[in-house]
Order: sequence, then C-alpha cells, then structure tokens
Amino acid sequence: MPRSLTTHIDSPREVGTRLKAARERAGFSQRQLAFPGCTAAYISRLEAGARVPSLQMINQLAIRLEVSGQWLATGVEPAASEPSELLDAEVALRLGEVDEAERIYRAHLEPGDPARAAALAGLGQIAFRAEKWEEAIRLLTQALELRGGKALADPGAVDTLGRAYALIGTVESSIALFELALDEAKAADAPVEELRFSVLVANALIDAGEFKRAETVLAAVIRATDGIDDPVAAARVFWSQSRLHSARHEPYLASRYARRALEILERTENDAYVGMAYHLLAYAEIESQNYEEAIVLLHQGRELFGRDLGPRDDARFAVEEARALIGLERHQDAARVAAQALELMDNLSPGDRGRAYMTLADVFLAAGDTARPKMLLEQAIELLEQHSKGFVLDAGRRLAEILEDEGDTSGALRVLKRATEAGSVAPAAERV
Repeated sequence: MPRSLTTHIDSPREVGTRLKAARERAGFSQRQLAFPGCTAAYISRLEAGARVPSLQMINQLAIRLEVSGQWLATGVEPAASEPSELLDAEVALRLGEVDEAERIYRAHLEPGDPARAAALAGLGQIAFRAEKWEEAIRLLTQALELRGGKALADPGAVDTLGRAYALIGTVESSIALFELALDEAKAADAPVEELRFSVLVANALIDAGEFKRAETVLAAVIRATDGIDDPVAAARVFWSQSRLHSARHEPYLASRYARRALEILERTENDAYVGMAYHLLAYAEIESQNYEEAIVLLHQGRELFGRDLGPRDDARFAVEEARALIGLERHQDAARVAAQALELMDNLSPGDRGRAYMTLADVFLAAGDTARPKMLLEQAIELLEQHSKGFVLDAGRRLAEILEDEGDTSGALRVLKRATEAGSVAPAAERV
C-alpha cells in the first residue's frame, strides 16, 4: 500500500486561531516565536489558516508556547492519565531520536501503568519504522486490546497496524481493521477520523483488486469532504481516486486526480507525501504514454524524498522509471534499472511485489530477455494468488502468451486455467 496521508489536525483555520491565542498569551511576537525552519512569515500564514503544519512543526511550536501539541493540533487536551513524558517520547520519535523515545516508552510497560497502552503503541511505531512488521503487529495489537479495541483512542496506531498487515500480505486483515475503525468513527460522529478510515479502507480494497467496493467507499468519502475544511483531507481523496483509476487502466482520469492531489500537497510543504504524489502522477503519465514527462516527475519525486527515501519507496520509483525507459525505447537503460529494482523487491508487500514482478517482466521482455520474464511471472502468479487476486489473471495471460510464442501450448493452457481459477475466487472479506 502506498503511504497514507495523515489527518493530524482538525482544520488549518482552527489551528491558526489557537496558535495566535497561545502566542499572544505567551507575550511573543511572530518574529520572537520564529526559529530555524519556521520564519515569522510562515507563522503568519499558519495563523491565517493558509498552511497545514506538519506534526513535527506543531510539537515544536507547542514546546515554545508551553501548550500541548495535541491541543494545538485538535483543540483537545491529552488525557490526564498519560504522563507528560510520553509527549516527549512522541516528539523524540518524530525528530528521529529513536533511542530516547524507546527509553521513555519502555519505562511504562509495567502492568497497571495507565500509560502502558500508549507505550506499547509507541514501541509498535518504532518497530514499524524499523520494518519489523510482525513485531509491530504484536505491539500495536496489544495496545489496541488494552484500549478495549477502541480505534479512536489512537487512530495513528490503528493506521499503522493496518499498513503492517498489508506489508506482510494479509490485506484482508487490513480491510477488516479499517472497516471496524470506520464504523466506530461513524458511530462517534467523528468526521475527520471517518474520512481518514474511509480512505484507508478504499486504498486497501484497491490493493485487493476489489474496485467496485473501493468506488462505493470513495463516493461516500467525496460527499463527506464537503463539510471538512482540511486541504490534506481533500488531497487524500484525490490520491485514492487516482489510484482507483490507475488500477482500472484509466490514465486520463488517474492523471487528473493525481494533479489535483499534487497541487494541494505542494501547499502543505510535506515533502514525503508530495514525493509519492509525483510517483503516482508519473504512473498515470506512463499509462498515457507521456514517458519523458514521467521521467521528469520521478526525478522530482526522488529529490523531494532526498535521504529519507527508503528501500520500499526506492523500489517503487525504480519500477516506474524502468517502465518509462522502455516507452522511450531505451531498452538497455530500462534493463539496468529493472535489475536494480529486483534487488529491492523484498522491501515491498507480497501483493505489491507480485504486481511489480509483472511490470519488470514486461521491461525485460521488451529488452529482448525471454528467460527472466517467465521466472518473474511465475513468481507474480504465486504471490498474487494469495495476496492480490484481482491481478492474477493479468499475470497468467502474460505468461501464457510467452509460452504460446515458444510453442508450449499445453503449458500456456495450464497457466491460464490456474490464473482463471485463482482470480475467480472471491477474497475472504467479500465472502463474509
């Protein structure tokens, strides 16, 4: 699954109002509150509701104004039962000081400690960052259970738990978790979290190849955004719409929605999300055969990530770059990039890896290599049978075509039969 766009504030306007009130109570001018990375002009735009601050920025401002980051972001004070040092742990984690965050969280693991659930959730987030998916699932599940299964007690932890499920290939578990969280948000009349989990459900359904269900969820999301003054929320909707149209091979619509998401995200000054929006837009441009434009977009996306580009996102960028190079008939360059992408495949979730193998098979085939595509498509079918049935028939058809071209008609028929049977079995979440 792609990165999720986190709704971490109630609205830019309300954050601006609270920021200005807290600054004036503290007796600071905008210039006095400014610090490296946050100019007086930027503070002015925040107070006007014209910018969406990152969570790190929220916490930095909160520290200087001696208010809680949660209050500044949402208007709700943190629960009194959780020690103030847990905020320190969250700030440390956001700033990359993982050892300090882990030290604080581990100090609250004793049974009976009122902050134990938050500590388990924090350690789960640390495990997720370290790409220890199974450990993250164990810790985040324990935290959710201690909170009585209430997703709204820590939506971020539930978000991460669902993504961890997807990364180990159990996208049905992601769907089930997000649907439960969505039901809870609806019952609590919590529109921001309802939007958040609606988008997560839709993205998980797209990953599972369940496009009709995803379309239904997204239609409800679009109606829900009418009453929410949050540009990042709107970007999340456009992001999901673009993914849906890309999966349906509708490049024009995919590109249109991706560009709308990108326009919004560029105004939020969140480089990682903008970087992934460039990746998504590049995909749409490749589908429209605008290969030069796609190369430019991928380069811009990589630049935005900079040193924060992890191996998983690196793999995604490499796959699309190889596709664009094939479109430009730069076959040797495409094969070189594809070979680099193969070395990164283990960082993708099983479903994403299966779809990437299909793409790379096409690249190697166009470059004149017939042996490697067969191997990759066989691996793709094996993964997609278990983790993304909506795409397994495409992989089967591609492999059958290669086998038929080689004169292996019986082998082609076996592959088609296997893929057709696998693709016709409804996912578990749909059979309930």
